Amino acid sequence: MARVREIPSRSEQLALEPTISSEHRAELAKGAAEWDARQFFDAHETWEEIWQVERRPIRSFYQGLILLAAGLHHWTGTHRPRGVRIKLSSGIERLAPYAPSYLGVDVPAMIADAAALLRQAPDHPAVLADTPLDRFPPFRWAVTDGGGLGALRVRRLRAAAQLPTRGSELSSGLDLYAELSELGGSLQLTQMPQPVPTGIACAPPAGHEIQIRPRSGLTRRGVEIGWGTVDADYRGELLVSMSLRGPAGRGYRIEQGDRIAQLIVAPVALTAVEEVDELDETDRGAGGFGSTGR
Repeated sequence: MARVREIPSRSEQLALEPTISSEHRAELAKGAAEWDARQFFDAHETWEEIWQVERRPIRSFYQGLILLAAGLHHWTGTHRPRGVRIKLSSGIERLAPYAPSYLGVDVPAMIADAAALLRQAPDHPAVLADTPLDRFPPFRWAVTDGGGLGALRVRRLRAAAQLPTRGSELSSGLDLYAELSELGGSLQLTQMPQPVPTGIACAPPAGHEIQIRPRSGLTRRGVEIGWGTVDADYRGELLVSMSLRGPAGRGYRIEQGDRIAQLIVAPVALTAVEEVDELDETDRGAGGFGSTGR
């Protein structure tokens, strides 16, 4: 494999992330499933197909994963200690610039697992061959919340589903993508609200909820997004309620992989309910809509 010399900056990585096709994301997930099945050679081949097509500098991300898979294939398949060391070391080097995450991959966790294996790698082929397969770590998915509060844990329900992504480093919302593989790949919106599947289920960090909010780009096109709250204990598929509003939205069609809404991870105060005879008085009192002026 040719060495990739051009490594994109973090801002370039994030700018390119939303442009990665649903097909490539599905292939990334396929390789991850093969990794979890300890089919490291198959994962290597799956990711190499993406790498050969992707000509932009972010191809070095796929190369990092390919090298890690190759290292574990040398461990479990060809039993070559030198190949294990070279490939794992090179894979760590390639992946490092993509921390903390890229395309939903927990880069530091992948690197930490590879580094631990590198330190423990036997020097004798027979010892490599005798290593139990359950010793090898799973593929690491994670969408971090960026605030040190833990991760938004995401389960992919179908292979073509895309994990939420952040449009820029400081974006408060994560983009949600339509997963329409069971609906023929597209969906015509109408004025009647309809649930649009995302193909993922989520678990927020402790003390947080998930909020679904509109994307401004769709609002300008007359597409309505139903604001929603997803409780912390819900584990079903995330569905986005979508409909059309007025002439601007006529004929709008959602395609597989389109960005359809924003996901916000927000803190929740789980307060008790206490019945009282009176509430404290304020200047506003019972003043309702419009009581504070224009």
